[in-house]
Amino acid sequence: MEKLTLGGKFDWFMDTLEKSGMFILKLSNEEIETFIFEDLIVGVTSFFSKNNLIELKENGLIDENIEEQAALFREKVLNLDNTSLWNISSVRQSSEWLDVFKLSDDMKNELHERWSDEEIEYLKTI
Repeated sequence: MEKLTLGGKFDWFMDTLEKSGMFILKLSNEEIETFIFEDLIVGVTSFFSKNNLIELKENGLIDENIEEQAALFREKVLNLDNTSLWNISSVRQSSEWLDVFKLSDDMKNELHERWSDEEIEYLKTI
């Protein structure tokens, strides 16, 4: 098995963030099921791990604030997994999920203030 490059890890980090946000509330139930219950949980578990976040920070792809927000994001999502809030109705209505989506949007905005779209695409290749 080939080891992921730093850029590959950043790519998966960004991809995971793109699976979350307030836009989720406008999606169909089937899309929510895929984005949240399949893609997001896998990405959060794998690419928001402490070691991955440290590596991204140490190499300048994220700053300390994003590292802290990402760790909190991971904690919030994992705390929802396998609970009574792990369903489509709760995703649409619960304050816990709204907090997750707001945090995700905040991180995306911060990353896009730091990096242009072109720079983000480049960073995914290093």
